[in-house]
Amino acid sequence: MGKGRMTVLSLSVTLLVSLLTLCSCEEMTKVYSNREYVRCNFLVASYTELFGVVGNFGQFAAIQKVGMGKLRMTMAATGKYTEYNPDKIQQYFSYGLGGLIVGTNYNGEMLCYDLACPYCNVNYVRLKLSDNGFASCEKCGVTYDLNNYGVIHSKDATKEYGTLRGLYRYRIVCDGMTVSMFN
Repeated sequence: MGKGRMTVLSLSVTLLVSLLTLCSCEEMTKVYSNREYVRCNFLVASYTELFGVVGNFGQFAAIQKVGMGKLRMTMAATGKYTEYNPDKIQQYFSYGLGGLIVGTNYNGEMLCYDLACPYCNVNYVRLKLSDNGFASCEKCGVTYDLNNYGVIHSKDATKEYGTLRGLYRYRIVCDGMTVSMFN
């Protein structure tokens, strides 16, 4: 093989690798949402529900702002909730469109989703969490699989839907003491 062919082959390989890298980066940016601003931090020891979902596979909790500036954390497994008075810093945090769903899937990965139904697309249509790792919208009839990255699990067969998508996801980090959700 001549030197000219090696240069063309080398440039072709470089171009192919660059294109594949760009395509994979584009797919990665679609995983997490910038749809609504999310930035919040919680001390795990101060919030019993978060302690439960951080350490137990297949467990999820909903976090939302409710009246009088309080935060409500609801466990999917029991349906029971606790209301907290946020500290001065937490009062200014943003919790997505309808609130947040936080949990650990069966693979041990911590996940965070928006609590609002992405199809209904309004803050007051929140998903209902079930104890088996699903979240459903009572208005449109779509059910999402929380253990499988928020993909659509089922939908109402009698309804005509436009474009459907999985749940909006946000980044989540736990350092053992603090759980942070953000985009």
